[in-house]
Formats: sequence, C-alpha cells, structure tokens
Amino acid sequence: MTRVRGLVLGLGVIFSVILLLGCESTENEVDRSLGSQVSSSVASAAISRIPSEGGMSEPQHQMFSDGSQGGISVSGSGSISVEPDLAILNIGVEATGKTVSFARSEAASAMDSVVSSLKKEGILTKDIQTQQLTIYPRYDYQTNKQVLIGYSVTNTARVKVRDLSKVGKIVDNAAASGGDYVRINGISFNVEDTDQYMESLRKQAVQEAQIKAEEYADSAGVKLGSLRSLTEVGAQSPHMPSAMDNQMRAMSVPMESPISGGELQITVTVFTVFNIY
Repeated sequence: MTRVRGLVLGLGVIFSVILLLGCESTENEVDRSLGSQVSSSVASAAISRIPSEGGMSEPQHQMFSDGSQGGISVSGSGSISVEPDLAILNIGVEATGKTVSFARSEAASAMDSVVSSLKKEGILTKDIQTQQLTIYPRYDYQTNKQVLIGYSVTNTARVKVRDLSKVGKIVDNAAASGGDYVRINGISFNVEDTDQYMESLRKQAVQEAQIKAEEYADSAGVKLGSLRSLTEVGAQSPHMPSAMDNQMRAMSVPMESPISGGELQITVTVFTVFNIY
C-alpha cells in the first residue's frame, strides 16, 4: 500500500513539471509573436517615411495649433517726394508786469498787432487758431525766501500760411508788429491734401509686397497662392520742421528771413499674408 501511494505521488510531480514547461513554452511563443508584430509595424512606419521614386512629395500647407494654414508674411511700401504747400507757424507773445492786469493788457495789445499784421498779408481768420493762454506768477528767491515779483502772460497761436513765398515776410512783419513781446516758437511744412497721392502709393505698396512674396516663395521652393490678408499701416503724415523750431525772440533784421520748404516724403506701408502650397 505504501508503494502504491509513493508511485501516485511521483506521477503527480512529473505531471506538474510537464504543465509548467508547457506554459513557459506557450508564453515564449506569444512573446515572439507580439515582438514580430511590433517589428513589422516599426518597419512599416519607417518605410512610409521614405520618399517615393522621383524625389520628395509635394510641399504641404503648414498647419498651426489654431488650425490655420501657413503662409508668407511680407510688407510693402510706396513713397513719393513732393513739395509742401502749407507752412505752419507757431507764434505768440509774452508780457510781464507787477500785476496780472498790466501783463495781460500788454500781451493782448501785442497779440492784436501780430494778428493784424498776419491779416494784412492775406492770412484768413480761420487759419489763425489760439493754442495756449497762460497766466503765472514770477518769483525771486532771496535768502531762502520766495518773493513774488510779478506775473507773466503768454498767448500763442497756430497760423497756416498757404503762400509759401510769403513765409519769410510774414514772420518778419509779425516780429516787428509785436516788438520785444513776440516769440516765434517754430515753423513746419506740410502737404494739406494727401488724398490725391493715395491711390498710386497703395498700388505701389501692394506691388512691392507681391514681388517680395514671390521671391521668398521661389527661395523656399514653394508656390505662392492667393492673398489672404492685407493691412494698411497708414500714410505717414508729411511734416518737416525747419531750423526755426527752437524758440527765438523777435529781433530787427535788415533783410527778409530766408525760409525754404524743401521736399516732403509721403509713404504708405501695407502688411500682407499670402497662402502657399
């Protein structure tokens, strides 16, 4: 009986070993099968990246995170040099006195004389615009003490001069009429109506942008598509300050002040984006 039990126990051990070896064999076969599939997938992925015969595939649109397509962004400008047809004169008076009343009266009288001289030269009332009127105290500092010594009154105006040949004469007459109270704060030149140049400048700006975009597309090896967007930055306001922009006090001069308008540059700039494919 004891021998039979030993024989049964031995057979059970042998059967367990066989089952264990069978499981390991099956797992190895599964691992080899999965490894083969993964290797096959990697190989297929690698092959898909290889360009087909005849070279690289056609360039595609670049896609950004927002889903928009890539493109070429360039700017273009159109400009022209023109002679100014308008002079802007900043002229004023400054008077001082021990009282506000006296300083204001002196300033008002001097400014009336200046305006009268301007109108005699053909300056229209609508072209004379008051810019600033100030009244402020004047102090002197003596032994660390502030002492009121009087008041100053200033009155400035912006004057449009449309006949540029008369600018020097107008400045001289205004200075003479207001005497030592007159202040010439600056003069600049401008073009009053720039609309007449805008159509031509805009066309020039767009054409320049188109040429730039075509050059970039050719250099990058892509084809230029349609215009996606266009933004005009705005025409630069033509403005040319003269050497008289620094304040100068009126003085008697033996001859007419030489003032020249020169030339101004009017520029229009646009930003564009072109599609590519």
